[in-house]
Amino acid sequence: MKQPGEPEVRHYTLAQGMRIVRSDYLPLQALTESSITCHDQPQLVLTFGLLGASRFRESQGSEIAFNAGHLTVTSFQTSSGERLYRAGERVQQLRLVLNASTTRHYFGEQQAEHLLQPRLQRHLFCRFGQATNAQLIQMHNDPLQLEIQALTLLALHRHQLQPDVHKHSVHPQQVEKLERAREWMRAHLAEAYSLNTLALAVGLSDYQLKTGFQRHFHSTPGEMLLQMRMAHAHRLLEQGYQVAQAAWQVGYQHPRNFSVAYQRYFGRPASSVTGRKMKD
Repeated sequence: MKQPGEPEVRHYTLAQGMRIVRSDYLPLQALTESSITCHDQPQLVLTFGLLGASRFRESQGSEIAFNAGHLTVTSFQTSSGERLYRAGERVQQLRLVLNASTTRHYFGEQQAEHLLQPRLQRHLFCRFGQATNAQLIQMHNDPLQLEIQALTLLALHRHQLQPDVHKHSVHPQQVEKLERAREWMRAHLAEAYSLNTLALAVGLSDYQLKTGFQRHFHSTPGEMLLQMRMAHAHRLLEQGYQVAQAAWQVGYQHPRNFSVAYQRYFGRPASSVTGRKMKD
């Protein structure tokens, strides 16, 4: 019998190299699960947030968010890190997993080469619409219906992962500069700076920076900066920092502005995060 707070995870193996994983967590206390995964080939994973929010923190420190009403698309062959869940918050997710062969079949060789990465990479984080929500609500246990619905979900979102390769290709030299821009942002979370400052720091124009982020990271510089700041602020709050202290550390001069941003991003007040007290 399932005990209170015990997670429930169900696996459904489908034809054509696909499977569905449905998970339901309601931890009584803050939960950190260690995760080490290794596959023979890279896999593409579409995670649909049904309820609540969780995070995956890589062993190298970067984080990926999974929020209700959002689709998070990742790929990896090997990964190691921690799954993080908040106390008393129910988290329900549905993951559609495609193996390498299936990804090549539906996306083509060229796009599959971009999507199938050996190390964990996030390709997409966006809200999903009513059509997707309708499919998620009506998910069946019948194998045939489940496979039809899995393909429908893939069809609804394939275009977001399959841009015109020639139109949106990024030159390798520009990719290197975009990667440097991301690291520059990570190193300057506490500072206020303009898009132009970031572009100049890595030798790109404002236009090259914005379009490069969209094509390479599938995100805007502003969205990525917000994600970095919120993830770092959350870690600081868990370590016992006060709200105002965390706000300053991630570039907010006014704690109230930070609190509003945090509430909007995580769906709960920054003051609700409890951590161990900082030592004097």
